[in-house]
Amino acid sequence: MALEFAFHLGSLAFATTLLRVAVAGATFSDGLKESILVGCVFSGMGFALGIISRHMIEELAARELAAARELQETGESVAESRSSSKS
Repeated sequence: MALEFAFHLGSLAFATTLLRVAVAGATFSDGLKESILVGCVFSGMGFALGIISRHMIEELAARELAAARELQETGESVAESRSSSKS
């Protein structure tokens, strides 16, 4: 997930910076240098955001799994107590 975020954010930043520099009328080499720099910075930010997102999703999935297990265990204990009370 982190690499996908890095790629998408970096590519978007690179393209928009290159377009902005072209509209401003700067030289191609200066525009390319600035676009590469901005693309690298935003790729790093995207990578960090991707790692944070992955950790958040993993934590949420672990919580939901624990809650489902707890619910299943309480359901089984209720069923056992009902069957033992009928006997």
